[in-house]
Amino acid sequence: MSRAFPALLVVAFLVSAPGANATSAASVFEHSQASSQDWCQDVGRNGDRETFCEIRDLRESGASRLELRDNANGSISVTGSSGRDIVIQARVVTTASSESDARALAKDVSITMENGRVRSSGPSNFMRNRSWSVSYRIDVPSKFDLSLETSNGSVAVTGVTGRIETESSNGSLRLTDLGGQVTARTSNGSVNVKLDGKQWDGEGLSVTTSNGSARLDVPEGYNAHLIAGTSNGSLTVDVPVTVQGKISKRLDTTLGSGGATVEVRTSNGSVRIGRR
Repeated sequence: MSRAFPALLVVAFLVSAPGANATSAASVFEHSQASSQDWCQDVGRNGDRETFCEIRDLRESGASRLELRDNANGSISVTGSSGRDIVIQARVVTTASSESDARALAKDVSITMENGRVRSSGPSNFMRNRSWSVSYRIDVPSKFDLSLETSNGSVAVTGVTGRIETESSNGSLRLTDLGGQVTARTSNGSVNVKLDGKQWDGEGLSVTTSNGSARLDVPEGYNAHLIAGTSNGSLTVDVPVTVQGKISKRLDTTLGSGGATVEVRTSNGSVRIGRR
């Protein structure tokens, strides 16, 4: 969108926005056999190879930070809860030429957690007809620091306030109801951010993607310093903003009475600012 506006106009791009219900930050994963089986149900054959899936549970008390980095293949989902522990469901998926080989490969995949530091290790994924991956569903206290990284998979964080760093090389980012100092980026994937309350609680938010669309949903009456932009794509604003000069591919404005900086950018993709 490229359009010139007179100075200090209040501009409202009003469209019907889809309804969104906030996810409860107090939700806790039920580590039941049924839920474990459900999570493995969407794992099927991989071409002519057989697949094996299992769920492992981990729990740790006393840590003040979760660090999950260098995850080669798999998604990461973290939810803030009312508990004090780190509670993890880890889904291990292996593929091999036969079911027995896939089961045996899973035994060689190790997942450890010590002082909030989670790591997975296993045989080389470059072996012919054999591969493995680990995806995570994690509960942490609602006020917690996070450092999350995966190479091929999505990252989702809901209901956590703290120093949060997330990164994916090939996967989407979904950030909902966060606070603190948040930095998130992906090289290839979409970005979806949902804010809550009347203003950002903490230092601010910076989310970027190199190749993918970006969407930011803000509640009515939200107060912030908003920065949004794209190098190659459209910029659409569905909420009232005050602008000076020309809106083209970058928006730098104050929402309401202002506040912490909320920044969403993409290099190659569209950006939409919508109403939550």
